Amino acid sequence: MQRKKLLMAVWSLLALGLALSACYNPMSPVEINALSSTSPLDRSCPIAALDYQVGDLTDPAVVAKLARADLLVLGTWQFWETNADLSHIRAANPNIKIVAYLRTKCVRSAWSPEEEDQDNYTHQLYRAALPHIVYTTEGDTASDWYDTYLYDFTNPQARSDILDIFTHFQTTSRNQFDGVFWDYFSPMLWVPDNLPGVYGDPDMDGDGVAHFDDADEIDRFLRGQEAWIDEMRARMGEDFIQIANGVRALRDSTFAAKVDGMFYEDFPAQGYNGMDEFRMALDPGEFNNLWAAHGWPRTQNGGPWLILSHVNSGGVYYGPYPDYELRSIDADDLTRAVALLTGGSAITYESVGIRHAGIPEVEYDLGPPLGGVQNNYPFYRRDFERGHITLTMRNGAYPYPFDFEVWQDGVMIHRSPYPAAK
Repeated sequence: MQRKKLLMAVWSLLALGLALSACYNPMSPVEINALSSTSPLDRSCPIAALDYQVGDLTDPAVVAKLARADLLVLGTWQFWETNADLSHIRAANPNIKIVAYLRTKCVRSAWSPEEEDQDNYTHQLYRAALPHIVYTTEGDTASDWYDTYLYDFTNPQARSDILDIFTHFQTTSRNQFDGVFWDYFSPMLWVPDNLPGVYGDPDMDGDGVAHFDDADEIDRFLRGQEAWIDEMRARMGEDFIQIANGVRALRDSTFAAKVDGMFYEDFPAQGYNGMDEFRMALDPGEFNNLWAAHGWPRTQNGGPWLILSHVNSGGVYYGPYPDYELRSIDADDLTRAVALLTGGSAITYESVGIRHAGIPEVEYDLGPPLGGVQNNYPFYRRDFERGHITLTMRNGAYPYPFDFEVWQDGVMIHRSPYPAAK
């Protein structure tokens, strides 16, 4: 496990070195063109939503939370194993794009006796993966997440077996998706230290060398990720949207160019390393700043989709100087402010720590952007048809990374929940 942590640190240092190689004076005014000509211009910024287990789709309130999105990520099993019906969402928003969640390297491992004989989508994935299960250097079954088995997706037959099932349900189910949400693509395996029943390090090729010490295995791991995307596209076509979760696409422009968008899980912690991660995301001197990353993915399927998500933060904090009063912070508001500046898509969650779609307390209707971002660090501004947003960077760290104000039709409709820095 120590070797794994060392390699991840090396990856971080490499990213830092690339960033430092760029020349940028943060005090120099610059206008950044945040949106490509193919980006949606009928709203302030594209809206994304994610919900791994939706509620009653005959309830208009549930549908409203989902149908407000341009791009919606849903748990596939619910729509291929139950009577849940996507048509309710599509009727409310005929232009919505709905993508299906798919794990890239593991399958569910825990089954109750009543479930053992089922032949549903999730159980078919499990049975398809069994011939390709990975073991550790100690001989126990490998896993990279709780209640899952790791399988060797670097084996072309394993990928083919999984894709056979996915494409079967996609083509035969009444619920058909517009794309796939890959969970997830990383530079190498990442395994929590406290997985029950797992004592050794994963050894995907069975050569006795731990994954984290096996350069050949890591190379096959990366090539296998690329093959996932290519093979899904060969089966489903060029217009089938592919969204990548995981750090790799956030730091590797060549890999990101293979997909239609990237998911920034717990933004900005994923993709940026440092105490001032919000600043890094908005610093043109960082090689993977959001304006640069906006130009990486494909554009022909409504993208590029840069989906900013921060489900695990929020709540009440003592405010910054000079008042130090308790303040309620909603991380979704911070990601939405960044999305307005960068052309990204912000997710609003119903509550902290729960991956259910929600609706912001303050909705914006600023119209299309009128140009790029005016950046005179630490000040940023972007104008829209009906208003503008201003952002003033503080220390770039959560929970008070910056101040922001949103103006619409000459009225300030939203701002940071604490006094502006002087």
